[in-house]
Amino acid sequence: MIKEIKWVVIKWNQLWATIWFPTANIKLESEKIEDGTYKINVIIDWKIYRWAWSANNTKALFESFIFDFNESIYDKEIEVIILEKIRDNKKFDDFNKLKEQIQIDIKEIREKNNYILTFGSFDVVHEWHKYFLSEAKKYWDLLVTVLATDKNIKKFKGRNPLYKIEDRVNHVKNLSISNIIISWDEENPLKWIDMYMPKIICLGYDQLWFSKELEKYIKENELDIEVIRIKPYKEDVYKSSILKEKIYKNI
Repeated sequence: MIKEIKWVVIKWNQLWATIWFPTANIKLESEKIEDGTYKINVIIDWKIYRWAWSANNTKALFESFIFDFNESIYDKEIEVIILEKIRDNKKFDDFNKLKEQIQIDIKEIREKNNYILTFGSFDVVHEWHKYFLSEAKKYWDLLVTVLATDKNIKKFKGRNPLYKIEDRVNHVKNLSISNIIISWDEENPLKWIDMYMPKIICLGYDQLWFSKELEKYIKENELDIEVIRIKPYKEDVYKSSILKEKIYKNI
């Protein structure tokens, strides 16, 4: 189960820094996290730092080692997305053995990439889509965005899209958020789930018709996939149906 924490970074005993692993420390006053070493993502100033390593101990402290990051962020609020537990905590006789284990943890986390899947028409790309994909990308390593084909949009929405699939793919590419952008398969639109075996599927707050089919597919195939619904973003302004109606009136 994905867990999110927002907290202010505090100073601690800086032990890790003495063995070349500086950390961002968060005091867990109300959060309860099982002791262990975890794979996490850290969001600092709206930028995602992946393959971050962290550990939780009985002192109610969550220590986060952020790969490729060495800035001072004391007293700064950061967001931590806890993705999965890598191992239980261990006791080490000396620092060298501890450093060796940390390097093993880092190697495992860097080399093990998991996917997030998103689906949609993306007919008129706007700020909601940018927000939706940026939020979805927080929840694992590589973001796959699957676009509905022109035929399927006509089938499910009753009218042709404003833009052909080639244009819509380019519009999503121009956002520079998704790692992989593909179109649905006409016969089996959910085949990409079998291909990528994502840990997470993110849906928009208004993707109701699709979520029923998705939940049925996950249950029938006994898949270990968590579905996360992204909250709306200024839906009174940035909603595809509202923006497209304005466009259709001017055609």
